[in-house]
Amino acid sequence: MIKLIGVVIIVLGFALKLDVLAVVLVAGIVTGLVSGLDFFHILEIIGTSFVNNRLMSIFLIMFPVIAIIERFGMKERAAYFIGKIKNASAGNVLSLWIVIRSLASAMNIRIGGHVQFIRPLILPM
Repeated sequence: MIKLIGVVIIVLGFALKLDVLAVVLVAGIVTGLVSGLDFFHILEIIGTSFVNNRLMSIFLIMFPVIAIIERFGMKERAAYFIGKIKNASAGNVLSLWIVIRSLASAMNIRIGGHVQFIRPLILPM
């Protein structure tokens, strides 16, 4: 029963609106210590889990990039270039985007989703 102390720590931490990452980390360490694991083994488990799942947080790199792009007027430039094309309707632009994305995915090139491409370039048009 005492091995579930981590659940209590998480509930209390969330109720007190503490830092989520710190609460989960402390709950994991306390649960490991109560379960009889030594501190270095707990750190090894946390480190191995982080290394195995480090690509889960790679999307965070895109947020400052998109902010800089939007700050320096990428939306306006994209809308200007699309506006210069004759017969550029929303359907034509999205159709072209689907063709480009299909060709890129056929070559296993990921050009991104909403955050990386659609929001700063396609959405304003």
